[in-house]
Amino acid sequence: SNADTPYDIAVVGMSGRFPGAPDLDAYWRLLSEGRSAIAPVPARRWADGTKYTAGLLDLEGFDPGHFHLSDADAAAMDPQALLLLEETLFAFCDAGYAPDELKGRGIGVYVGGRSRHVPDEATLGRSRNPVVAVGQNYLAANLSHHFDLRGPSTVVDTACSSALVALHHAAQALRSGDVEAAVVAGVTLLPDAGGHRLFDRRGLLNTGTEFHVFDRRARGFTPAEGVGVLLLKPLAAAEAAGDRVHAVLKGIAVNNDGRTAGPATPNPAAQRGVMARALAKAGVAADDVTYIETNAAGSQIPDLIELKAIAAVYRDGSDTPCSLGSVKPNIGHPQCAEGIAGVIKTVLMLRNRAIVPFLSGRQPLEHFDFAATPLRFERALTPWPDAPLLAAVSSFADGGTNAHAVLAGRTNGTTGRRAPLDRPRLARRGLPAAGAER
Repeated sequence: SNADTPYDIAVVGMSGRFPGAPDLDAYWRLLSEGRSAIAPVPARRWADGTKYTAGLLDLEGFDPGHFHLSDADAAAMDPQALLLLEETLFAFCDAGYAPDELKGRGIGVYVGGRSRHVPDEATLGRSRNPVVAVGQNYLAANLSHHFDLRGPSTVVDTACSSALVALHHAAQALRSGDVEAAVVAGVTLLPDAGGHRLFDRRGLLNTGTEFHVFDRRARGFTPAEGVGVLLLKPLAAAEAAGDRVHAVLKGIAVNNDGRTAGPATPNPAAQRGVMARALAKAGVAADDVTYIETNAAGSQIPDLIELKAIAAVYRDGSDTPCSLGSVKPNIGHPQCAEGIAGVIKTVLMLRNRAIVPFLSGRQPLEHFDFAATPLRFERALTPWPDAPLLAAVSSFADGGTNAHAVLAGRTNGTTGRRAPLDRPRLARRGLPAAGAER
């Protein structure tokens, strides 16, 4: 059943910035129109002028004054931390809350991210608070400090599944009553070509402008940037406060592959297990899930294993159609922000009651008979079928930490007394961002 339960978590606010999409309206247009933002990396972004492709953000600078930061501190900080401050502010606005309304409240911060930021000595020397520039924990702690949020402040790094694991931590804290609300975020920027070179050496890098998954043309993945933020509350509390509910998190589960042939080798049993566990926690029937936002590794063996796991858990002996998709052919693989990009995409589809076109999978994998299953890819923007507004999102990481979430749309739409607030006008000053020339 899709009935509300005491464990349901409401998404009451969200914001994000993804390749080709400076905000979520643009993200929806990119997805619904079936476009890709993957392109060659401009020479100005990386000093070594490499020929790689990526999904990159349009980095617009930052307004230190709005966030009570000195120019010197902002110049020394990880640009990911600056993006998180902006997008968290915008998520609060989307939820209809001025930051002053949230000060001093028991709100937790859970950020999926990774920082390797090392400012040069001169820049660090000018900073009044150098610890905020070099401490990875400040990706989350800056949010708690600036907005005066009193719940736990945590950075989660499980590689590609970081954002969904952060969502899992937040859901546990909300359900136990440890926090009254939660900020959940994922962020990745590409400061240089180092990640591309590493994945190239491992044979996992796709250097073309088309990112193929579930397709014989798959040649690895294209790295990307992204940042997304959700504001969550227990559903009952959100409804009592008159919040607009974008979608509902029904269940989420996390596990690990354990020992396999290598750190990037998936475990089919673990993938089936995390899907089944999330479904059981959600209390919904597998047959009622209409859409799955897949992990979509972009390599043939992992993609084949994922398809078999989905078929086994979601459509074992059933002929009910189920659409599959992935945001990665649209924007690339935003690594620690992968899960948040997939969740926000799925929430937008539930809210718009439409499934966006999938840009790959036209040359089926050799060892999976797609026609013998009810699984399918949509090739155009498709109205949500006459079925429950239920979807799932997977994120499986290098290192074996798997996460799977089940989300539900609201049959009465995004209702609530609280209206979104206009975003403040930020006086962005072109401070150096990731990879930009200083």
